[in-house]
Amino acid sequence: MLFVVSMFWVSVSSKNSVGQDRLFPIQGAPASGTVTEITPDKVIIEVRSGNKQEYKVSDIKKITFDDEPPGLDRARELILQDQFDQANEELKKINAASITKPLAKQDFEFYRAYCDAKLALSGTGDKTAAKNTLLQLAGKNNKSFHWYTLVQTLGELALALGKPDEAATYFPALSKSISVDSKAKGIYWLAEVDLRRGNHAEAKKKYEQLSAATASSPEMTRLKTYADVGLAVCLGRSGNSKDALTVLQAMVEKYDSSDQTLFAKIFNAQGANFVTLGQTSQAIIAYLHTDLLFFADSESHAEALYHLTVLWPKVNQPQRAQETRQRLTARYPSSTWANKK
Repeated sequence: MLFVVSMFWVSVSSKNSVGQDRLFPIQGAPASGTVTEITPDKVIIEVRSGNKQEYKVSDIKKITFDDEPPGLDRARELILQDQFDQANEELKKINAASITKPLAKQDFEFYRAYCDAKLALSGTGDKTAAKNTLLQLAGKNNKSFHWYTLVQTLGELALALGKPDEAATYFPALSKSISVDSKAKGIYWLAEVDLRRGNHAEAKKKYEQLSAATASSPEMTRLKTYADVGLAVCLGRSGNSKDALTVLQAMVEKYDSSDQTLFAKIFNAQGANFVTLGQTSQAIIAYLHTDLLFFADSESHAEALYHLTVLWPKVNQPQRAQETRQRLTARYPSSTWANKK
């Protein structure tokens, strides 16, 4: 989840806090008071009565801090809805110098860097600049309670920049969380690293570990389905494209197509296996599913558009290849797919 904490703990003295912090759990009523302790796995807030309430980080939706500018919470809400463009605009309106409370300042700095990173990952921002900003933030403030999200995002940026070895230095941090979901994310992303490195056997082991895990939350269910796609990709890359296509088609019939990211992954995997088998028309149809129906995930969409630019000339459609290339570079100018020859 978005509100995660560092591998270090930080205490905030209630004597130096005025007003009310508010902790919003995923379920139940908000707690108002003063946040007195933040650790990698819990947050403690002292309420008015003097009682201290402890929350697991995995159970927290968001935290707001006393005296923070109103625009900061508007940005939080937009981020929770994945509306990063709008959140970024809200953050730009905030005068950083007006934020005096340390935890509120940390929040502001994190969200500003996080929005830049998510926009970069969508293919519309500078990934290298976003990564450097996050690295600076991590270096000067390793007590940030957004640590796990920060290091995961650094890993995603490194992968998007075509640097799996660098990405592999970030994702292991997720294993330090007591959250089952966070641990699972670490396993999934390390499997993705192995896949990018061409180490299909190691990727397969990690995907199998996730696929066999108990689905204890919606996030775990999502990761398990992504792992199943990863297993099909490994199957295809091991020389069994026909079997991989059978597995992927079964997934199309089994899962809910409202999960755009999942189905984009499935159809892109289909496209790759059809290419391996020399079935160009079927590959085009698979990638067109991502392009026309399941384009919400920017990385998968950019990947599909790239492959279509390569495939269209093979069926005597050079004009469509040119049009697709133009859409790719216009929509995802900073994507590695847009800059791939």
